[in-house]
Amino acid sequence: MSANITVEEMDVHNLQDANQCHDPFIVDSERVLRSEQNTIRYSVIAIPPYEKTYPPNQIEYDAYIRNPEQCVFLAHCDGALAGELIVRRWWNNFAYLEDITVKTAYRRQGIGRALVNRAIDWARSRQLPGIMLETQNNNVAACRFYERCGFELGGFDRHLYRALHPDTREIALYWYLVFPQEIP
Repeated sequence: MSANITVEEMDVHNLQDANQCHDPFIVDSERVLRSEQNTIRYSVIAIPPYEKTYPPNQIEYDAYIRNPEQCVFLAHCDGALAGELIVRRWWNNFAYLEDITVKTAYRRQGIGRALVNRAIDWARSRQLPGIMLETQNNNVAACRFYERCGFELGGFDRHLYRALHPDTREIALYWYLVFPQEIP
C-alpha cells in the first residue's frame, strides 16, 4: 500500500508546522572532487561514521506567506508532517532551494521528490531558468538524491565553512537544474 503524499504551500493555517523537520542523519562517506576537462568528477570514500544535525532555520517564516519571490512548501504523508522545502528567487534569477528537510521516519518514500517537484513547478510558473542549491560533500545521500532529480554539479567552494569551523573538511557543492529553453 502506498502512502498518501500531499504538498501544500505554507500559509497562516499551517505556519505552526514550519521548521519542524530537521532530524539528524549519519555521515559515513564523502565525495572527493577533481576536475577533468572542465567537468567536476568525484569518487566516494568511506569515513568514520558520525551523526550530523542542522540547526533549525533562523528565518521569519511569516515573511514567506503569499510572497511571490519566496515560498515554503510543507509535505504530509498520510496526514502527518513529513518534510519542508524553502525556495526563493535568487540574485541570479535562478530559484534557490534554501533548505529541504524530510523527517527520518519518512525518508526514501517520495517526500523529497514531491517537494522538489513543487519547487520546479514554482520556478517554472515564474519563468525562471532553473533551480540551484548548495549542499556539502559529506552529505552523499543528498548529492545522490539531487542527481536522481536531474541536478548537475556546477561548482564547489572549499572555504565557505572555514569561518564557522576552521578545521572543517566540508566542501560546499553547488547543484543546478537548468530548464530546457522553450522555443516559441
